[in-house]
Amino acid sequence: MDLSDLIALKIKELLNENNMTGYQLELKTGIHNSTIYMFLTRKTRTIRIENLKYICEAFNITLGDFFSDKRFDNVEAKDWQKREK
Repeated sequence: MDLSDLIALKIKELLNENNMTGYQLELKTGIHNSTIYMFLTRKTRTIRIENLKYICEAFNITLGDFFSDKRFDNVEAKDWQKREK
């Protein structure tokens, strides 16, 4: 699983844990439901860090809490290429 997939999975888990819909998340974050939907259904593979911050605030967690999940320890960003120095 790559980083983007894991972030989407984590958001879906938080939605389930908090009995929240994408529409409710839109109301709490100000992020359009279509933007949330496109990321969660993997039609787009990127999420702005600011949007992730707003999502974390909606769940009353910090970005640090979000990424403290052990699954992030060894995740890879497969679709991105690192530039060689």
